[in-house]
Amino acid sequence: MGELMSNKRLYQGVDITPPNKLNIFIAIISIAAALFLLWATTHIPNIWIKLLCIFLFSFVGNTLFGFLHETVHSSFHTNRVINYIFGNIFAAFFPTGFTFQKRCHLNHHRQNRTDFEMFEAYHDNDSKTLKTIMLYFILTGVYWTNPGIGALWLMIHPNSLINGVFSGKKSYKIGRMGGAGMLRHLEGLPKEEMLKMRLEVFFSLCFQVSLFLLLGLTWWSWLLCYAAFAFQWSGLQYSDHAYTDRDIRNGAWNLRVSKWTQYFFLNYHHHLAHHQHPHVSWLYLESFVDKSKYRPTYWEIYFRMWKGLTKVEQQAPKPMDPEFEALINSEDFSN
Repeated sequence: MGELMSNKRLYQGVDITPPNKLNIFIAIISIAAALFLLWATTHIPNIWIKLLCIFLFSFVGNTLFGFLHETVHSSFHTNRVINYIFGNIFAAFFPTGFTFQKRCHLNHHRQNRTDFEMFEAYHDNDSKTLKTIMLYFILTGVYWTNPGIGALWLMIHPNSLINGVFSGKKSYKIGRMGGAGMLRHLEGLPKEEMLKMRLEVFFSLCFQVSLFLLLGLTWWSWLLCYAAFAFQWSGLQYSDHAYTDRDIRNGAWNLRVSKWTQYFFLNYHHHLAHHQHPHVSWLYLESFVDKSKYRPTYWEIYFRMWKGLTKVEQQAPKPMDPEFEALINSEDFSN
């Protein structure tokens, strides 16, 4: 694990200290850009400018999500409070709740390529219809609504979310659509943490309502911007895992994309490197990419998924080792 030496984190001979100032600088520019693009899509009458703003928002939105991903892994800033404050802002833009997202995402690292997350494939005892619907929800961006709906549901009535039909407790086939894997980690949490998660979701809800009031947004402009963002975001969330080996730590791709896309997404396409080294900041991920190994393009995997489900052939992955669990849980804050 990274060591704190002279205020630097050294890992495998590489200084992986989060770039605090750079992250805040890019984050503030991205937040301002996202607000402007939402406003411009509503208020500028020229249709071509509107379309350009929608297109650009789809990229800037993924920059903000990339930073949400960084805060979830405690890699945005070495100060715990700053990391948490920005994490809630990024979560509000998504929108979801910060701690809710953190628990779900870290659980994704623990169960990667297990039966819970084989969205491109099916077993004989699956509902192929339900699995197919889920696959095309991912490919078209509809999947983006799941975290938001889940967060609102958690805020309003957590027990019915955790123990309801989508938890998979009463229906294996429905649980295999993703709910069982994401929700099982919420059972038995202290009341204080559950309250914290619900308040964070409420903050995100207030934040989004404030955008409408302060920027004078319309529903159609908001929906168009977020639909474009969701299409890009959702398509990537499983393209970077589909058809990889069933291995919790190594079941991902380092996808090839244009430099433009790579930088806007904060190196998110270096996803195998991220799963192998989840505590490493986005800025240093490329140093951990093995470029001698096969690296498909994003579109190669994305369009392959459109051909439909495949049959699960490989055995389930081996359990996660303690060292990897420690990397997932790493929170090496300096203060």
